[in-house]
Amino acid sequence: MRTALFTLVRLGPSLAYATASVFLISMLLLEYSPSNASAWWLYMTILPIMREPIYLLFAVPGVGIRIAIALLILASVFGIQLALQPQRYLRSGFIHAHVALIATGLTMGRAAVAHASISSFSLPQLLRGDWSFLPLSYSPLATLLFVLVLSACICCHLRILGRTYRSGEEQAG
Repeated sequence: MRTALFTLVRLGPSLAYATASVFLISMLLLEYSPSNASAWWLYMTILPIMREPIYLLFAVPGVGIRIAIALLILASVFGIQLALQPQRYLRSGFIHAHVALIATGLTMGRAAVAHASISSFSLPQLLRGDWSFLPLSYSPLATLLFVLVLSACICCHLRILGRTYRSGEEQAG
């Protein structure tokens, strides 16, 4: 049971990459059929989650929508292999999970915006300003995805620390 749970947690980054590829596929669907309500629903559901990482991916020279889809599907499939054999691909799993964490964290960071301004130097004016934080995300899917990817990163760190501790014991003994 414990092994199955950790395997599911380690699949979090693959889910993030798969979600990004579904977002790109929804963009293609909208290109070919702009009146499709299902394509619009899919696009608008995933848009707040994957907008920033996808736009960063498109900023890389030579990366179009089809190349991005292929890269994300390959990353997702590669992540399944990494999740099934975590001890064999320790460093690759670490990098895979942390790239997904940066992408989902970027989205969460862009959603949490603090607005503060000083319209004049008087204290009453300052107190009337808006100092509230927006929620981390408007989407429960984004929050779930971030928590899964963060958990996968924590698992990577624990495996690396465990391996380092075991090798230190073997050298000392």
